[in-house]
This record gives sequence, structure tokens and C-alpha cells, in this order.
Amino acid sequence: MWYMNEDREMLQKSFHEYAVKRVRPLAQKMEDEDASSREALLEMGRLGMFTMPVPPENGGTGPDYISWSLLLEEMGRESATFGFLTLLRQVFNGPLQVSCSREQIEKFVIPAVNGEILIGLAGNEPAGGNNLFEYQTRAVKDGDEWVINGGKVLVTQADEVDVFMVIALTKDQIDFRTMEGMDVFFVPTSDPGFSVGHIEHKVGLNGSRTGSVYFDNCRVPESYRMPYPMALLMGFGPELSGYASLTLGACEKMIEQTAAYLKNRIQMGRSLWDAHQAARHDLAKLKMEVLNFRNAVYGHMANRNAGIHDSIEAGALKAASGPLMEKVAGECMMLMGGTGVIHETGIEMYYRDAKALEIACFSDKTFVDTVAATL
Repeated sequence: MWYMNEDREMLQKSFHEYAVKRVRPLAQKMEDEDASSREALLEMGRLGMFTMPVPPENGGTGPDYISWSLLLEEMGRESATFGFLTLLRQVFNGPLQVSCSREQIEKFVIPAVNGEILIGLAGNEPAGGNNLFEYQTRAVKDGDEWVINGGKVLVTQADEVDVFMVIALTKDQIDFRTMEGMDVFFVPTSDPGFSVGHIEHKVGLNGSRTGSVYFDNCRVPESYRMPYPMALLMGFGPELSGYASLTLGACEKMIEQTAAYLKNRIQMGRSLWDAHQAARHDLAKLKMEVLNFRNAVYGHMANRNAGIHDSIEAGALKAASGPLMEKVAGECMMLMGGTGVIHETGIEMYYRDAKALEIACFSDKTFVDTVAATL
């Protein structure tokens, strides 16, 4: 591939070996038991796998977004859920690197990059959904501290992370232009006022431990507050392109698995691959779509390496990734027949994960308005 070189080939090999050895067995436990991914993610940080998009002054080695994409692709091949959780490390770290104070970077961001802690986001609320101006969670200044009360729903890794970024109202009125009146607070989950509620049972992304969290007079110092990062409001900006990378890996894995099935499934003395030209053509068409998508993804990552950070393009790639993964999973299930819907084959897992990923940040339908505004 045009974007590969000797160093990236070595990195991809190491990512692949880690995914097969560590993620593959964990993925089945995450799927069947909603098992925690916490230790594996911390281990990845200790191995330096979260450093690629991060500037050296913030604990990183990058930025090299092509190598970051290769990491997400390999994780996504074995588990779309684990790929998603790997992606969240940079989805959170990216905006923080440009929004935090130096003290906050050293206390939270660098330890997160190095695998010492996991950071999560507590944003969604029962009222208002993604409409920030209907949120009820509030932070009130008390001396040198802020006191936070409220609750959040649909929180990813609700019972796994060490520190949550909590979106809270700090004034009765919010300035729509500057977001003054809404801030983000770092809240350690060890705070006595923090608690975890119900962990949800979902269609897809099992193991991401989605649940509710509550804040009952949580106290944090002024140094744990930062103004609301506009990168959060814009859907995490260029970091969205990582969704495309992890789904790319899942799509490639499904196509490879389906091709192997068709070549090995014998009926009346012939393999399904040899006997049915239509099946070969259907799979080849999927492969062509994935190849085109691959060029779009890595073209975007190459632009990012060159300093071109196009948030609209990143969002478009994310919006296209869920439907593409769902299409590939659906057609591969059909080509594999009854075998495709059996849990152990993994294809139906990817199908469910694709729908959950499509919803995880925003659907392609809602993103159309954002693109239309650029026309």
C-alpha cells in the first residue's frame, strides 16, 4: 500500500500480534460476559500504543496518524468493541491536549497516554439527550472548590475508568457563542460522592460497559475545571476519523472469513466458491467498496500527518463507516447462510456492533446538516 514503509510494516506486525494474542481471547469474554477491557487498555498504554497521535511534550511520540490508524484497524479486526475503546483514548486525549492547562496535562493527560489511568466522558443526560442547554448536572463554586450534583446516562466504561470528564452547568444562562456557563470538570471515580448505577444490556458493543453514573456533592478543586472545549461541541473534531479505521479492520476480517467459508464449504463435490459465480461477485463488490474506503481513510490520515485537520472530512468518514460495516456484515451473513447467524462465527457480532457504532457519536442522517452548512 502507498502509505506503508518499513517502520509502519513493523508496527502493524506488532499490533497484529498483540491483537491476536491479547484481544482475540478477551473479545469473546467481552461479548459473552460483558467482561472488562480495563487491564488490556492500561497494558496498551504501558506498551506505548497510545503515544502515536500525541506530541512529545505531552508524553507522545507523534503525531503519526497513519500508524495510529493501523493500530485501530488491527484492534477492529479482532473486536470492533475493543477497537472502539482503543479509539476513545485519543478521542478524549486529543481535545484535552489543546484545551487543558499545563497542570492538567501533567496530572491527567500524560498518565492516560502512559497507561497509568483511564479517562472517560460523562456527557449525556436523561433530559435533553445531546442538547447541552437542557442539562441538569450543575457545579457550584464553594471557596476554592466546585461541588457537583447530577447524573449522566449512556456513559461508556461507566465502571471502568479512573477519572471522568463531567460536563456541568456553572451558570443559569449559557452564552451560545462562547459556551460560557458550561464547563468540564475532572472527577476521580474515587470521590466519595461518585457512584455507578445500572450497567445496560445493549445490541452491540458488549464489553464497553455502558451505564449511568451519579454525582452527589462531589468536590473537586478549581484546578480540575476547564472551560468547555469547543472540540467536544464539534464531535471531537478530526479524532472521528478513527471510527473509519477500526471499521475498516472489521470489514476486511469479515470478507476474509466469508471467502474462506465459501472455498471450504463443499456441496455436491464442489466448493460454494467454485459453484456459484454470483457469490464470488457479491464478495468481490464488497471488497472493492472496502478498498475505495481504505484509500479515503488513509488519504485523510496522510493529510493529518501533513498538518491538514479537516473535521468535516473526518466526520464524513465516521458517518460512512457504520453503514459500510453494517452492509458488509449483512451480506457476509447471507453468503454464509445459516452459519453466518451462529454466534461463534463472529459475523453476527460485527453486524450488531456496526449498528451500535453508527449511533455511538452521530448517525449519517444527522451529520448531513453539518455538511449542508458548508455548501
